[in-house]
Amino acid sequence: MSPFNFIDRKTWLKAALAVVAIALVAVGCSRGPQYGEKRAAWRNIAERNCLRSGQVTPNAYIETAPKIRVGACGANNPFKVMAADGGRVGLSPPATLACPVIPAFDRWLADSVQPMAYALFGSPVAEVNIAASYGCRTRNHKRGAPLSEHSFANAIDIASFELADGRTISVLDDWHSDGSDAIFLRTVHGDACKEFTTVIGPDGDRHHADHFHFDLARHNKDGSYHHCE
Repeated sequence: MSPFNFIDRKTWLKAALAVVAIALVAVGCSRGPQYGEKRAAWRNIAERNCLRSGQVTPNAYIETAPKIRVGACGANNPFKVMAADGGRVGLSPPATLACPVIPAFDRWLADSVQPMAYALFGSPVAEVNIAASYGCRTRNHKRGAPLSEHSFANAIDIASFELADGRTISVLDDWHSDGSDAIFLRTVHGDACKEFTTVIGPDGDRHHADHFHFDLARHNKDGSYHHCE
């Protein structure tokens, strides 16, 4: 066998293995947590209605993002949100969200979070630390569970709040504490139930010991039922 034939065969083998590897990755993605679950029609309608309402428009702190679609997961017109409440409250890191979550989050900040921060601390919230936004996965990362609302950019998780005066209020550290920090967290957690259909905090289960989970899932046909714990 000539050395050239050996090199050709070696190159061919490497190329073949690369093709197989790519195919396996593709199959793995197609059979990820979203495999076999259908995307509910109401999700597309909710996105479309929100966009038509004009409640969310691109600006210096909200950017349009490419369409996300991985099986049932994704959003048709997601946004990268770097700040909320008219740009007054930074999000760290920026959150990838579908349109309906953004105005609900803004209202919660304006109607509950900022008034409570001023009342208890004399300082507004300047930044919210985001634990999670979009991610194609099952609920609580549990194998075989239904898709999380995070899979549709229809949820946001919050780990802590940074006040303008430099103070940090952490869900993990302050939920079970005494004093104003705990009062703040428990009040804004309860008020979130007015805006979101799912609100889960440290008293809900062990998976939420260190953050608040908010989403706009439809627990019943018309979306009127709110699950708060």
